Amino acid sequence: MSHVINTSRYVKPETSARVLAAIEKLRYRRDGVARSLRRSSTGTIGLMISDISNPYFSELVRGVEDAVYGAEKGYNLVLCNTDEDPSKERLYLNVMLEKRIDGLIMAPVGGNRGVLASLIDDGFPVVFVDRDLPDLLADAVTIDNRQSAIGLIRHLIGLGHRRIAVMYADLAADSIEQRLNGYRDALAHAGLPADPELFFHSGSSIEEARLAGLAFLSAERNVSAVFCTNNFMTLGLLQAMHERGVECPDCLAVVGFDDFPWASSFRPQLTAVAQPAAEIGREAVRLMLSRLAAEGPREPVRRVLNGELVIRESCGARLDPGALQRLVTRRGTASANTNQTV
Repeated sequence: MSHVINTSRYVKPETSARVLAAIEKLRYRRDGVARSLRRSSTGTIGLMISDISNPYFSELVRGVEDAVYGAEKGYNLVLCNTDEDPSKERLYLNVMLEKRIDGLIMAPVGGNRGVLASLIDDGFPVVFVDRDLPDLLADAVTIDNRQSAIGLIRHLIGLGHRRIAVMYADLAADSIEQRLNGYRDALAHAGLPADPELFFHSGSSIEEARLAGLAFLSAERNVSAVFCTNNFMTLGLLQAMHERGVECPDCLAVVGFDDFPWASSFRPQLTAVAQPAAEIGREAVRLMLSRLAAEGPREPVRRVLNGELVIRESCGARLDPGALQRLVTRRGTASANTNQTV
């Protein structure tokens, strides 16, 4: 039977047909664990990302899945979702290792460097995606976050914006810091200060970003544009603006990282840096398969892809830089008058 299943030796067609019929009748399934013990391989690659509900990561996962499915040597894929939680990441690392995965593709949370360093030092194949842990000698596929942010901020400056705020997520991810560095560098190049009051942040969910956006819009900062460092920050801020009646881009321009499939359907249409998420996933699989096929140790490979600036309506030129300030002041006055009437 094993020669029929594994096609390891010639079997007469009539014999093969009888074996396959018996397999179907008995509903036989191969014992994957026993098979892996014999071969020292399970044919399984682990994939660990932070939030499958995020369209960016959904696209990345699809790129990984397509590449794994299309690989000449058949591999399976196991997916885990960490929610940017180091303890959850550690739990799933243990689970995947117990399942004897052959290699791991992951967007690291940042809190398990010691565990990952030990794995990598032992020769276990690891490929980082979206963000990197540069001090660990693993393969990685990212984009040029700093340069992409510089291009986005320079575009805003070219439209006449001078007071540009930045909204970022509280993540231990080097990608966020690189985008913030690009923001600072673009302002410095234009002779503009990176005013501390223009930085505001929140947790990594849309709801947390909405609450942070509401607080930001209630203050008097006299800004004309906001740069959001990921798509959940963008969505949260836009929800807050809608609640406050702040129009984009007439009162406040908004640009962000990560393009949505439906970004061109928003009103106004969103300006954003589009990341090649699916290509990041496919390239990660190529590196993983190469690492699995390697006969000995090799230097880590870092692939840095380019982001694409997609210019739409939400970055609109600011003809009246005091519009948001007057709106906030007017709201405060209206609220005071209402309280007096009551």
